[in-house]
Amino acid sequence: MYRRHFLKSIPAIISAPLFFSACSQPLQAHQFQIIVFGTEVDITIYHPEQAVIEQAVAKINHDFQRFHHEWHAWEQGGILSKINNAIAVQKPITVAESVKRFILKSQQLSAASDYLFDPGIGKLIAMWGFHGDSWQGPPPSQEQIDRWLQQRPSIKDIYFTDNQLLSDNPDVQLDFGGNAKGLALDMALQSLATAGIKSALVSIGGDMKALGNKPQGKAWQIAISHPKNPQQPIASIAAQDGESVVTSGTYQRFYEWQGRRFSHIINPNTGYPADGFASVTVIHSDATTADSAATALLIAGPKQWREIAKKMAVEQVFCVAYDGKISQTKSMEKRLKLI
Repeated sequence: MYRRHFLKSIPAIISAPLFFSACSQPLQAHQFQIIVFGTEVDITIYHPEQAVIEQAVAKINHDFQRFHHEWHAWEQGGILSKINNAIAVQKPITVAESVKRFILKSQQLSAASDYLFDPGIGKLIAMWGFHGDSWQGPPPSQEQIDRWLQQRPSIKDIYFTDNQLLSDNPDVQLDFGGNAKGLALDMALQSLATAGIKSALVSIGGDMKALGNKPQGKAWQIAISHPKNPQQPIASIAAQDGESVVTSGTYQRFYEWQGRRFSHIINPNTGYPADGFASVTVIHSDATTADSAATALLIAGPKQWREIAKKMAVEQVFCVAYDGKISQTKSMEKRLKLI
């Protein structure tokens, strides 16, 4: 989910020399921050050529600002709003091949999750008050939720004829808040690699992906926030080249209404915010997959998450329940360090 009024870039380079040996030249860590997607994007790069670094970050900033505009869930003018408007009036719309690929991939991930992750539920998210600059009640009535559930719009209701997008369900409204940051991470890492950079870490609101390792082959140390106190870590992980570390949490965006807290992560099967886990962290080589899976597994909750993780082919998962109980896969347990 995106918020507005962050369409600016704040580059801030901080140099921290690291020495390989007594006779080698220092390699500096260059750190940039971009404000976009309603959050902070932090980029750390180790590379000897300043010009290459600045050009690569400038391209990422340009791509991210355009991405924010095109895929914004509720602002008008971008490709996503055009698609949603066309679906609402039951007219076909021609889209670029890259747009088609992303939607098809999202459909595959949605199907694998048994549609717990489903970008076609934008109307439901809007009903809950999460399409706007601030999140607030009142929550929708049971009658409104039941009416939506009867139609059950889904991304599976979208199909293509060549590059024309169509849907037979006018209630489908796409909202890629559940995996757009993952796609953006994959885009950024591709840009850095194309520029010849071999060591970098990109973080979008705490979701990260690593390119290469740090100098001297060191892994990137990444902290996982405690859902009860997001400023404090609950665990840490050493991320290797090409790994994405993505967390979905109910503590990130929510509002309180009449003494109850409502999260922006909605269960499409019930029409209500997910309440199984407080946070889920997934590690995967594909950030789009990791982002989608983290959302789906949080919704799946304690009883269903292992089944959904298997279907989505994610092997490294770390879940925290509201009572603090931890559940994780064996492969994640071998790597994770609890704090």
